[in-house]
Amino acid sequence: MVDAAQYVRESEGGEPLSGSLFERLHRYRFALWNLILKDFRVRYRNMSLGVLWSLLNPLVMLGVLVIVFSYIHPSRHANFFPIFLLLGMVTYNFFSLCLPPATNAVVENAALVKKVIFPRELIPVSVVLSQVVHLLIQLALLLVFLLLFRVPPRTAWLLVPALFAAEMVFIMGAAMLCSALNVFYRDILYLVQSLLTVLFWLTPIFYDLKQVKLNLPRPLYLLYILNPLAGYIDAVRFAVLGERPLDLEALCMALAVTLFTLLLGMRVFRARQPHFADKL
Repeated sequence: MVDAAQYVRESEGGEPLSGSLFERLHRYRFALWNLILKDFRVRYRNMSLGVLWSLLNPLVMLGVLVIVFSYIHPSRHANFFPIFLLLGMVTYNFFSLCLPPATNAVVENAALVKKVIFPRELIPVSVVLSQVVHLLIQLALLLVFLLLFRVPPRTAWLLVPALFAAEMVFIMGAAMLCSALNVFYRDILYLVQSLLTVLFWLTPIFYDLKQVKLNLPRPLYLLYILNPLAGYIDAVRFAVLGERPLDLEALCMALAVTLFTLLLGMRVFRARQPHFADKL
């Protein structure tokens, strides 16, 4: 059991809680698990289809994009075009499903935040982890498509879990940063929702990253790949389809931005959390 008195002393002293983020997640895993279950139950409490929405949403969007880019405005970028699209959508959807609820998580859990002995960083992190269920469902859908289209298996498929794990670390950092700022500036949630609309078009979901590299001037391309989703989508497509060389520069940029976002999110959250109760 975690020493609650120690937690109180650390929190009241305004000092960072002992251990790294991942050590604290392990120490408070029981509380984290209960938060994940709570988030999952609340989300589907009044939905008759429940988790089936995790399948229906990408299928509907996939159908629309395949029709548009295969028949209305033909622009094929891969031999397995539906899978090319699905890989981009699954990677983007994981981010877009996590960030808005995580941004608002601290505000929505004001009662928990006001209990000093509760490790507050678990709140936005639990929202991210609860979405892993939907990610796994959509990856299962991807596997079905791989079998239907007879995509030859590759050893590089083993890289896919590591790439999604890296994306999850990026989302955790962004979640802590946005959730902390949203307590003080309630416009952050609306900025996040607007940003997701912009990122849908500035992320290579239905076009290839290689096209971006060929058509954008070098400074603009470097600015473009500051969006780590671009590097992760390109790397996932390389691992699964292997039709184009891996853009190593974009992947390295994605990993660097991920590390920076995680450290920034942890720093901002720790600095702001002593004042959460006063603002809620």
